[in-house]
Amino acid sequence: MVRKPDVKRERLIHAMPEAGAEIYMEESILVGGTFDERKLEKLTLEKCVVESTSFDGANIAEADITDCVFDKCSFTGTELYESRLDRVLVKSTRFQGTTLAESELQDVHFASSKLDGANFRFSKLKEVLFDKCEMVGCDFLGAELEQVEFRNCNLTGAQFLSGKLDDVQFPGSDLENISLDKASIENVTVTTGQALYLSGVFGLHIKD
Repeated sequence: MVRKPDVKRERLIHAMPEAGAEIYMEESILVGGTFDERKLEKLTLEKCVVESTSFDGANIAEADITDCVFDKCSFTGTELYESRLDRVLVKSTRFQGTTLAESELQDVHFASSKLDGANFRFSKLKEVLFDKCEMVGCDFLGAELEQVEFRNCNLTGAQFLSGKLDDVQFPGSDLENISLDKASIENVTVTTGQALYLSGVFGLHIKD
């Protein structure tokens, strides 16, 4: 369960520090900053709350984010290859066209966020919840998903080819034109309506 980190209010920062090759921040509250179009070798955040901050178009070679909350932020078009997110809550945040390929996400909760066209190719996701998210055209090619739930999401045109889906659920989600293959499915749960739409796919358990 992702919890809001216990940060010290006196460490509230109203703008991001000057960008450098590497940035490390711990137990801070970041408000209204910007990393737009910045290039960073590494971004490390621990026990931080990040609000109304933009990383649009940034190129972050490595991000290591633990015990953090992102609220009303933007990562549109951001490059986040080989990143690690652990115990992270993401609320009302934009990840449209974001690259999170070859990354590791564990105990992450995306709520009411926009991830249209996000790239999760060859990433590993475990205990991840996408709740009321727009995810049109998301790319999970070759990704490994374990205990992942897409709850009331729009997954139109998303692809899950050549990966592994173990204990994955799609309650209330739109799966129109979704791409799945038999080899990827180990344990997937869908509703009756979704099963009718995906009736040609082998290995689906129907849950009313």
